[in-house]
Amino acid sequence: MAHAEYLRQEGGDDLEVEHIKSDWRQMDLTGAERVMLEWVEKLTLTPSSCGQTDVDGMRSAGWNDRDVLDIAQVCAYFNMRVRIVDGLGLEVDEWQIVRAKAGAENAAKLASERGVKMPSDPWNVR
Repeated sequence: MAHAEYLRQEGGDDLEVEHIKSDWRQMDLTGAERVMLEWVEKLTLTPSSCGQTDVDGMRSAGWNDRDVLDIAQVCAYFNMRVRIVDGLGLEVDEWQIVRAKAGAENAAKLASERGVKMPSDPWNVR
C-alpha cells in the first residue's frame, strides 16, 4: 500500500493509485510498463529466478541499461524498507491512513465522474 501512496504524494491520479493498490494488471499500461512491472514483481518475490533473460526482456521492451539499473535499485530500496519495517514490527502512522482514505474518497468521486468502477480494496483501508 505505501508504495502506491508515494505515487499519490508525487501528484499521481488518485484513481490510478487505487488501481495500482488493487491490481496493476487491470490498468491501461503500455507494453513496456507491463514488462517492467512483471520483472519488478519477479525481482521482489523470487529474486534468485531472475537473470540475463529478464534484463534482455526489459531491453526488448524499450528500457535502456540505465533504466534497468534505476528500476532494480528502486525495487531493491522498497523491498529493503518493507523488510526493515515489518521485521521491527513498526506500524503505519495515523496520518498515512488519513491520507490514504482521503485519496480513496477522491478516487471514488473520479470513478463516478469517469463512469468507471472503483477498484477493490485489498488492504481494507477504505
